[in-house]
Amino acid sequence: MQKIKADEPFYQISQAAKLLGITSDRLRTYEEEGLIKPYRAKHTQEGKRLFSQNDIEWLTMIRDLIKLGVSIPTIRILLVAKFPTNNNKLKEKDIEIIELIKKLKSHAVYSTIFK
Repeated sequence: MQKIKADEPFYQISQAAKLLGITSDRLRTYEEEGLIKPYRAKHTQEGKRLFSQNDIEWLTMIRDLIKLGVSIPTIRILLVAKFPTNNNKLKEKDIEIIELIKKLKSHAVYSTIFK
């Protein structure tokens, strides 16, 4: 059996939403807000959205930030912002948010969205 590559578009929107524990509409919102660029299947008239395992990992981190109370516009700003490396005045939640943002910036999907 052939293994699917992490960057290979594979999951349809309903499957991706189920894996993430969110709705398909939420995934569409993430796309509209510029947080994800799913592959569009060209062989179908509608250009169905397909998500890779990398996309799922990326969206899991986005979802985690939202669970921490970070809004979508704030996530977009944070993804292009620079952060202090050592600031003892930061709260634990702030550090957690910064760590998630750093993971997002180093993820393979980042370069496909923020060129």
